[in-house]
Amino acid sequence: MTPRVLLVLLLMHASQFLTAQVGNSFLTHYSPRDERIDYRSMGIVQDASGLIYFTNKRGVLEFDGKNWHLITTPGAVYTLCLLQNQLYVGGVFGFGKIVQKGSEKVFQSVFAKPAIFSSLVAADKLYAVSESSLFIISADKIETEIKADSTKLFHGLIEVRDSVFVKAGFQQVMQVRKNRLVKTTLALPMEEEIVFATAQKKTGDVLMGTEAGSVYLMRGKSSPELLSLQDATYLRQNTLEFGVWMNEKQIALGTLLGGVLLIDITTGATIDHLDFSTGLPDNEVFALMADQNGGVWVAHEYGFTRIAPSLPFRSFNHFPGLNGNLLCIQSIQGQVYVGTTLGLYLLAKDESSSSRSSLTVQTNQKRRSRFGFLRKRSGESSASAPPSFETKVVKPVGYAYKKVPGIEGKVIQLIEVNGKLIAAGLGGVFEVQADQVKAIAATPVKTIFFSTSLQQLLVGTYHNQVKTFVANGIKWNETHLLDTLNDHISYAFEDNLQNIWMCGSNKAYRIETLDGAITDATTFSISNSSLDEMVGVAYGNEVYLAASGEFKRFDHKNSFVRYDSLPGPHRYFASAGYFWFNDGVQWRTVDARLRSLKLQWLGLFPNLRFLAPDENAQSLWIITANNELYKFNNSQTSGDDSHFPLLLRQVRGQQINVIKGKRVTMDQPENELAFEFIQPDYISSHAMQYRYQVKGLTNGWTSWSNSNHIANFPYLPPGDYELAMQSRDVLGNESKIEIIPFEILPPYWKRWWFYALEFGFFGILMLLSVKLSVANEKYRTVSEVLSLLTVIIFIQFLQTAITTSIEIRSSPVFEFFIQVFIALIVFPVENYFRKFMKAAAEGKFQLKVKFGKDVNV
Repeated sequence: MTPRVLLVLLLMHASQFLTAQVGNSFLTHYSPRDERIDYRSMGIVQDASGLIYFTNKRGVLEFDGKNWHLITTPGAVYTLCLLQNQLYVGGVFGFGKIVQKGSEKVFQSVFAKPAIFSSLVAADKLYAVSESSLFIISADKIETEIKADSTKLFHGLIEVRDSVFVKAGFQQVMQVRKNRLVKTTLALPMEEEIVFATAQKKTGDVLMGTEAGSVYLMRGKSSPELLSLQDATYLRQNTLEFGVWMNEKQIALGTLLGGVLLIDITTGATIDHLDFSTGLPDNEVFALMADQNGGVWVAHEYGFTRIAPSLPFRSFNHFPGLNGNLLCIQSIQGQVYVGTTLGLYLLAKDESSSSRSSLTVQTNQKRRSRFGFLRKRSGESSASAPPSFETKVVKPVGYAYKKVPGIEGKVIQLIEVNGKLIAAGLGGVFEVQADQVKAIAATPVKTIFFSTSLQQLLVGTYHNQVKTFVANGIKWNETHLLDTLNDHISYAFEDNLQNIWMCGSNKAYRIETLDGAITDATTFSISNSSLDEMVGVAYGNEVYLAASGEFKRFDHKNSFVRYDSLPGPHRYFASAGYFWFNDGVQWRTVDARLRSLKLQWLGLFPNLRFLAPDENAQSLWIITANNELYKFNNSQTSGDDSHFPLLLRQVRGQQINVIKGKRVTMDQPENELAFEFIQPDYISSHAMQYRYQVKGLTNGWTSWSNSNHIANFPYLPPGDYELAMQSRDVLGNESKIEIIPFEILPPYWKRWWFYALEFGFFGILMLLSVKLSVANEKYRTVSEVLSLLTVIIFIQFLQTAITTSIEIRSSPVFEFFIQVFIALIVFPVENYFRKFMKAAAEGKFQLKVKFGKDVNV
């Protein structure tokens, strides 16, 4: 075989390896923080606004991607369904719906008892079933009740092409037609009990699964077609329970024992298998739902998991064999190496699983049911069949990490040099080819760098030394070029002028080269008060250093000057020759070669440990602070393109019902007033950002922040306001601005009608005092005091009436002069009343009293 043919075969093998090695789908795990809430859920639905509801022992769990809310019901909830976006629930209490009452959602009963364990919607009608009755509900009233035969109790509902079927007795399916149960005319797989049936919204194709693990597809008006699936045996042996459509060509199947399988129905191939070994917390699936963004929700013993196969991330840390905290990764010639705190690992095909692991199990055991405690199958034979056994598949073919022998301890850096992998760590520096290791240096290493100018490997050691090596055939020889440099070198890089820069603890070293030889060396002192490990980057002809929260730029005058501040020690790092930093919103790099990547997706990870492009620079390897390893595929487009509206979740501090587009009037709150908004988003709870503006209080918007979905107001003076709220997702898509106009009313004792009442009250007292002063002069002082109070109240009444009816926007100085002008009115009016009182006392006026009797005053 010629070397050229051998090379072609090797490249083909590497290509096949990379094609097969696709990783696992991106998983996000959720669970309520309240430990009193049980996680077990038997049903999941999502409404038009994006909110997700889960059945629960204490009621209905509502989730918006950030907040959990428990809507209590009289008992445990077994089933959920939506009719025109109205949520209906069934459980031990009977059947009811969830309605909005003020700022809270509450349960409202439709009918009580018996226990409802299955429900669905068809032709704008609700169908709810108990073991003894089928209820057809219209306009929240029972339209028809169909009783079950005492020997064939009901145990489920399914819908196929707008027709409703009731599962009764043992493997019997009855069709609901004209409010009666009749024998079905639709071709169904009657030889096996149907456990689920679901229609694809766009095509109308119906997917059905049976108790025996068979999966059928009904296209148009054709009969059910048995799908030939790659993992049909696995499904049959692990008890098929659920099936949902992800899109027109892909489905998700949930099992009782083996997790979730994602399948392409056009080929029958398994796209992904999610179980405990690949990141799913438990293999037992309680419920399954496909959301409106192409994700699949799984309810299990430990909460809820969202599978996102459409996101451009694939997980690589769940393959078996990988141990330790992940530190670095490098792909070279179709092979993937991962450095951890415990050594170097190579991802390879798991030869031990080339034939699936097996286990002999009994095949005719009774099937476990989610509602077995409600099912009483009368008339079934109590005789048990003799047990039968078969070999069960328990582990599919996959890949595993294999530890590279000869490298022990922490591996902190992996680089490619002339087509060879160089690994460095506490055990030294090594050249790696497949699983063959050749030692280059045996000293603990802090950093390594290959200089293209010198064509030599530079090694910074823990002993404050810099060693240099050159490749000589199959060996590496030490050249001792930088033996005199004694510092704790943490990073090295090269600029476009063939200068090598080395970062020490508080100094930077510039090594000038020419034609492969060192010509000069210069030292620069760098302020590094926090003693951070200094890193640097060359961008064009510019050189930048980062340390102690500052970004410094070389001014070409033999000094570094402050260029910008950095967000924190864990928000910037250098890896694989690239410098990364987080600007508070997303991760960025100054390298133009990576700017074509959709780096906005990295906003899903607030803390990263390592980033490096793969061999073709079109994908990124990602290691997160949570010890997760992902591959980001820049060419993959996300199916999560649905954007839900921005919702007002609640108003704290006031019991009000906010109706969109209508002005809200509320009393001045005694405590803090807060408007809480949310845009349902299930990619990441911290990826969505918000900002708001309050017209009438401030002129500008707040900054974008994940916490700004709550607009807090410790104090709001009386007046008219407009609250504007906007959200932005991880890709920078901004939502429509939602505006809530509201008015804060002053306390009742500061309103115009209260001053009017006071004016009338004191006016009456003043008139009475005038009458008394006629009879007795000693009451004249009382009349004058009452007249003064009446004048003051009258002026306050005028002022309040004017300010509430006329909106004047002016400066504080102008408002001050208005207040002075109104106050000055008090003097002439009070002077007029005083003259009136004096004249009345001298008998110059005649008042007509209430009794029609003239009194000379």
